[in-house]
Parts: sequence; C-alpha cells; structure tokens
Amino acid sequence: MKLTPMPSGGSAGGAPSSRRSRGRLLASVVALGVVASGAAVTAGSPAAADSSADSSAAPSGATHTDSRLVTLVTGDQVVVTDRNGREGFVIRPSSGSDSGSSAFASFQDASGDHYVIPAAAQPYVGTELDLSLFDVTALAKQASGSSGSQAAPDQSSTSAAPSVPVTVSFARGTQPSAPTGTTLTSTSGSSARGYVTAASGRKLARLLRKRIGADVKAKRKPGSTPLFAGVTAISLTGAAGHTAPAVSAAGAAEDTATAGSAAATSQYKLHILQINAEDENGAAAEGMVLLTNTDDMTAMTAILPVDGGIERVALPAGHYSAAMPMADFDTAGNVTSQHLVSLSDLTVADSATGTTTVDLDGRTATEQVTASTPRQATQDFVGATWGRSDATGVPIGYAPTASAISDDTTPVYVNPQPAAAVGTIGYFVQWSGHAPDAADNYRYDLTGAVTDDVPADQTLAFAAHQLAAVQEHYSGDPASPTDAAFVANAPDFTGLPFSGSSDAAQLMPADVTDYLSTNQDGIWTQQVFQGSGLGFYSNRAFAPGHTYTADWGHGPLAPGFGQYTVQGSDYVACDACVAGGTLYLNTELNDSDSDHWGTPTIYDAYPSTTTSSLYQDGTLVDSEPYASSYVTDQPDSGADYRFVVDEDQTANPTISQSTVSHTEVTFRTPASTDTSFPVLPAGIDCAKPADDTPCYILPVLTAHYQLDTDGYNTSHRQAQTMGLNIGHLSYNGIGSTNAITSATVQVSFDDGQTWQKASVHGAAGHYLAGWTNPASARGTSPSLRVTATDAAGGTFTQTITHAYTLAAATS
Repeated sequence: MKLTPMPSGGSAGGAPSSRRSRGRLLASVVALGVVASGAAVTAGSPAAADSSADSSAAPSGATHTDSRLVTLVTGDQVVVTDRNGREGFVIRPSSGSDSGSSAFASFQDASGDHYVIPAAAQPYVGTELDLSLFDVTALAKQASGSSGSQAAPDQSSTSAAPSVPVTVSFARGTQPSAPTGTTLTSTSGSSARGYVTAASGRKLARLLRKRIGADVKAKRKPGSTPLFAGVTAISLTGAAGHTAPAVSAAGAAEDTATAGSAAATSQYKLHILQINAEDENGAAAEGMVLLTNTDDMTAMTAILPVDGGIERVALPAGHYSAAMPMADFDTAGNVTSQHLVSLSDLTVADSATGTTTVDLDGRTATEQVTASTPRQATQDFVGATWGRSDATGVPIGYAPTASAISDDTTPVYVNPQPAAAVGTIGYFVQWSGHAPDAADNYRYDLTGAVTDDVPADQTLAFAAHQLAAVQEHYSGDPASPTDAAFVANAPDFTGLPFSGSSDAAQLMPADVTDYLSTNQDGIWTQQVFQGSGLGFYSNRAFAPGHTYTADWGHGPLAPGFGQYTVQGSDYVACDACVAGGTLYLNTELNDSDSDHWGTPTIYDAYPSTTTSSLYQDGTLVDSEPYASSYVTDQPDSGADYRFVVDEDQTANPTISQSTVSHTEVTFRTPASTDTSFPVLPAGIDCAKPADDTPCYILPVLTAHYQLDTDGYNTSHRQAQTMGLNIGHLSYNGIGSTNAITSATVQVSFDDGQTWQKASVHGAAGHYLAGWTNPASARGTSPSLRVTATDAAGGTFTQTITHAYTLAAATS
C-alpha cells in the first residue's frame, strides 16, 4: 500500500560538503555527477552512492514498507518511510529542558535524497557541520544496514533510536578530542570516528543555541563564533565523496569546465552567478539555497551553502530558480520566525564578462502562513514547500524542493511570486493545530491548493461544511510507553513535490476527532506510530461534511493482506500479484481496519524477526528474512502455492501482545490462458517483465479482527466476543470473488498447549465469534487460532500468541 509520497528520480543533486568561505566559487555539473570547486567536495547525495546491497533487503522488483527512526546530531529524530521506492518523513523534535528548536529547513535534491536541517544548525552547515549529517535518506539506509556503518543504538533513550556515526576532521597540529555531544571511538592522524546519540545530540543543540545567541547579542551574524576549537568539520561516516577538479575564479566565466569523470565528454561554458541573501532585518543570511536550472535540471541542480550572505557559483548560461529557507534568532538562540524566500525565475546571461547578481531578501517574505478554523485551535505545525520542475516536462513530483517547517507555534513567512515563466512551480502549504483545552480532543489538519505561484494570500480558511471529521481511535500495548506515540498526516496529491508530514505527539490510548481539509480531492496519507514503534498507515479520500471512523493499532495484530481503497495516488504496489510468470507476495501488519497496513517496528534496538517461505506444488521455491517473496519463471499452466510467514516480536520489551504469529495461505495461480482472474487496476505498480503484460491479483485470503477490548487491547469481559471478517486482497473492490465457505476460531489459555473451540456465527466472510474467558486466566494473555477456506480451495490459517490481555482480578 501507499505511503507518504516522497518521490525519487531526476539527476544527481549537488550536496557540497566542503568548508564554505565567502566568495567561494563552485562549478556544478550535476548531469555528469560532478560538483567542482577549489576544494574536495561531495558530489550527488550520500545515499545515491554505490553500495553493496544488504542480503536482507527486498529483491529487485519487490516492494515492501520499511520505516526507520533516525537521529540527527542535534538529538532531533526523523521517521523515514520507504514504500515502493518512494520516501516520506516525519520529524520528531527533541524534547526536554535541553531540547533543540522545533523549526527546520528541508530539501529534496534531484536524486531524491531528503535533508532535514534544524534551524539552529543552519548557520553552521557547510562549515563545521557537514550537510551529510542531515541526509535522512542516507541515515535511514545506514539504520537498515544497507550501506555504511551503524553505531550501537542509544539504549539510554526511550525511543531506542540508532546513534549517528560521525567522522571528525581536525586542523593540522590539533590534538583530537571529542566535540560536545560526540563520543570518539578511534583516531587516525587528523581525523577521528565516533558517534552521537539522541541524548548527547541535545547537548550539541544547546551549544548551537548558546553560540548563536551570543552572536545575535553581539550583533554578529549567527554562526560567527566557532563551535569547537580545532575542528574543521563533522560529517556522516560513510557518506559518499568526490574530489572534483579545481576551477579558478578568473577563468570560470570565460573558459569551459570539463567534468572530472573519465567517461564524461560533455562540456559546459560557465558563468558567474552571485546570490546575495539577507534576513528579515537586512543582515547577511546564513543557510542553504536550492538552485535549479529550469531549462534542464540535469544541467545543474544543487543545494549550496550561503556564507556571510553571499554565494558565488559558476554555471551554464540559461534560466534558473532559487529558494532559501531562513531562520531568525533572538539573543537566547531561539528561533523567532522562519522565512521561505524564492525566485520563480532568474536568468544567467551568456556573456564573456560580468557577473549576474540576484537578491534573496527575507524582508520581502511578509505573508504569514496561517489558518482560520471553525473552532479555536493552537498551531502545532506549519510548513511551506516550494518545488521546481523544468521545461523538459519532468513531473513536478520528481523535482527538487525546499521547505520551511515549524513543529510548534513558530511562524513561517513567504514572499509572493508569480507563476513560472520556464518550467513549473509546485507550491503548497500545510497547517495543523489542536484544541486549546486538551480535554476537548480535537485537531485540524489543513492544506492549501498546489499552485504554480506563491500567492499573496497565505491564510487557509475553511468552514465546517468543507471539512471531513475523522473519529480516530488510538490503541496501544500495555507494555509500551504511552507518551512516545505520535501521529502524522500528509496530503496525497498525485505529482506533488512533497517534503514531509505534519505530526503531533499523542498519548495512547485516546479518542480524537481530526478535522481534515477536503480540497485537492481530499486525499490524505495518515500514519500512526505506537510507543512500541509499530507503525500503521492508510491512504484514502475524505468527502466534505462527512464523518468517518478509524481504529488504529487495535488488535490482535498479525501479518496479512488488506481490502484497500486507492485514490489519487501513483505510488501504490500490489501486495499479491502474478504477471507473465513473475509472482510477488508481501504481507503487511494488519490491525482491525482492513484499509490500514503496518510495519513491525521503527526502532532498530528492538527488531522483530520475520521470515517467509513459498512452496510451489509442495516444493520450497523461496525463503526470505522478511515477509515478502519474489519469484520468476513460474509455470504457464498455473500452480498451487503455500505462503508461510512467521513473525516474532518477543525481543521488543515494549510489546506484550501479538508477540508471535504463524500465518499460512494457500492459493492457485491462473494459467497463462486464463483471463478470468481479476486484473490489477491501472495506476498500481506490479512486478512484471514488460509493461504490456497483464497483472492479476492473486486470490489470497486474509482476516481482520474486531475484538471487544479496550484501548489497551485488554478485555474486562467473561463472555468474550470478536467480529471476524474473512476476505481476499482487493484494490478499490477489485479482487477475488471466490465465496468464503468456512471460518473457525480457537482460543488457548495456556500458551498453545490446549485449544478450545469458539462459537462462530455468520456467513459470506462476516462472522461473530464468542467464547468464555475463565476467571483463572485473569491477568494473562490468551492466544488465538483462526482458519478459513474459500470455494476455490484457498485456505487461511493464523495462530497469534498472546493475542490480547485479560484484565487482572480486582481486590
């Protein structure tokens, strides 16, 4: 199923990581994978570098949901979710007395890598803090073990997020010592390796604010005071690097620069562009600017550091655009406001002499992103995202983006801009707020329309009849921390240049009414992460004036398939399909809602153990260390299959329910001449050998449980009931129509040693099961076993250990 759309694609985006200096000249020839300057810099994105595939990664052509919680060096955390090669992220700001700011700048480069930069770090990015430290795409790959190295998890943190592996470079003659927040594990000459944890990163965040506050108080530009004596740079260990040829300032404007790639033959004549950046007070602005060639983004796209309010870059003549998030600070180093300043179009002339100069002036960003809501609400998220495509027609969803994001009440301002003269702009805003009185349990998640300009009116105004009311019911595990849970919402507009989700901390269990805007087709991707790290997702459309109900994390929880409603998204992949002899299966973590899908855990410190096996006519044909199977060259005549998935969560101390599950489904694939099987709807990806090969949805059975328990999945009843829905995988109602012929339920109160048959009433896949919870079992967690069959001979068997909890006897 679909996750938050964070599109990848396009050319390699420049991510220079050299120490920046005023007047530094940077030649960027991104189409050839080169960012050239007078010093060694990083070309492309760290995550785009070649790396050997992890043996536990999904095979080529297969898709699955993978969410990882990564840590930034400031102690802030980001959940990065990958689904079908598309990324989404949710920011979790640091908390506590030494927490960092909740204001962030965000970028997507042309390679699809995403960067999340805390505002307090912006003045130091490109000097002592390398941009690679904020590449959440690369950090997520390291967390999953697919590239680079990974330091030990931060066991002192309740979130159990992995620490950040860093490399510290020292000035010649400096005795290496650990910078604030960093633990060094090895040294070699003028560099050292170590790591930063979520807890220690907050010390660095506190130092950043102290230095910035002192600079502001002394009327210096923020970032003027060095962070650490003798440290030249801290970077992400394992980040890709590229030493590019030097380009002289005198010759760049009239000479031709050749890319430093042996295979490259293309050449560009370079010209000087100077960007002057000023903050809301007219002082020199610090940060990063996104610069894109709008004739052809493959000719030049880069995220460039602005130092002392100036960036000078050598690039080909043509049409460009620029966008820069700016942060304003007070004398305590706190962010007081953010400004996203953009230029729809600028032109670099094909001139032998002279410099093209443009201004990015924070004083022009006067329009605050605000909201007008039917009921009073306090802002807890606001974001403005600016994406830029080029004249070649590359979809805007694959374009580079720049965003200013506040995960609190910090205001965000933008400067109005006209529609693009060359290429296309994709601009949108999002605003979220909660009830001033927590007891009222409501919130708003609103988004504006996607526009090809930056409108002067930045107020999101909605009447009650324009909103959908979603009654969200959040459940949790009794063993998981209730205060570590959070929810996130993201608008899902096809082709959107997306940069993140609104998110809010959420105590669980809880009942909250979420009012969602319904413009732009009303399609939202929703994400809910329990304190245990289990994640659940949905993608659906909401109609204005309607009320909906969603049950999140209500158990029993176990692998399976869903009955999905897919609307407006082009990032969905079939979970069980066959096409031209290629067969793919992928189970999701199911809760009680058939339109949800989930992931085992986002915390690498508490990994789940999942394995799958696929049998064809009784012979094992695939065995994998995840809940997916991908095989090719399957028989044209069709075959009988058995797919087995085992999941074990016992290593996670925050999970006490649905700890172990064993799932088996059997089904038959169609013969190549059989066209009676349901065809996958258009717009949903399918692993198949050719585009014209028909893709058939497999008749796999699945179950969803509506157990009568409370928000902790705990029963207080002696007479227990459970709704049971048996069906087949489907998309928009399209799936197998084989009749459900039977369903049984068994319960064990002694960890599976003996089983008792439950009563089951109903038909056609909809049943009500009932049994008695004996008084002797109070305070324990019973197990469930469910079986089902269909008219075509397909079967389903699932055993869930500790499926729910029985409340302890009261004295």
